[in-house]
Amino acid sequence: MNHQDELPLAKVSEIDEAKRQWLQGMRHPVDTVTEPEPAEILAEFIRQHSAAGQLVARAVFLSPPYSVAEEELSVLLENIKQNGDYADIACMTGSQDDYYYSTQAMSENYAAMSLQVVEQDICRAIAHAVRFECQTYPRPYKVAMLMQAPYYFQEAQIEAAIAAMDVAPEYADIRQVESSTAVLYLFSERFMTYGKAYGLCEWFEVEQFQNP
Repeated sequence: MNHQDELPLAKVSEIDEAKRQWLQGMRHPVDTVTEPEPAEILAEFIRQHSAAGQLVARAVFLSPPYSVAEEELSVLLENIKQNGDYADIACMTGSQDDYYYSTQAMSENYAAMSLQVVEQDICRAIAHAVRFECQTYPRPYKVAMLMQAPYYFQEAQIEAAIAAMDVAPEYADIRQVESSTAVLYLFSERFMTYGKAYGLCEWFEVEQFQNP
């Protein structure tokens, strides 16, 4: 190229600048905001509630302010069930509705306890807690625990429920036992004898403090 073919300096600068901008655009593409999928929104909603210790009833999605159509909700929930990205989303069926939770933040046992509370089935909630405690650890269940999370039952509610359970065949295995200091526990005869239950509650309330 001879001098007559050379581009003016200003023109060269413009071209260089244009190339530079184009290359920078290739290296740093403009961020695009991707709208989350409906299933992702649903799963995240469930996860946030689980982190707060709450189940999400299926009816919540059907009601205002969400008002998801029944058919659409069924499809979304099925997509969540089939997608590995949402493997932590679990469902538990109660007597009144299906309830969803995330296993990342809530255990199956805690979810089951919460379900009984949500459905206000105090007798069933107590029986579940007692049987789980006796089978899993095993140890009797301190009645005072029913006034703490996730139950927050009132003393009168607990007394009424225990009285009802005493005469209900489905709770025939649930028995009462007291320490020598009159602290009430419950245990299940499916998993524990009265003698073992008494010995453990006596240890928890008296003996461990006498023999540190």
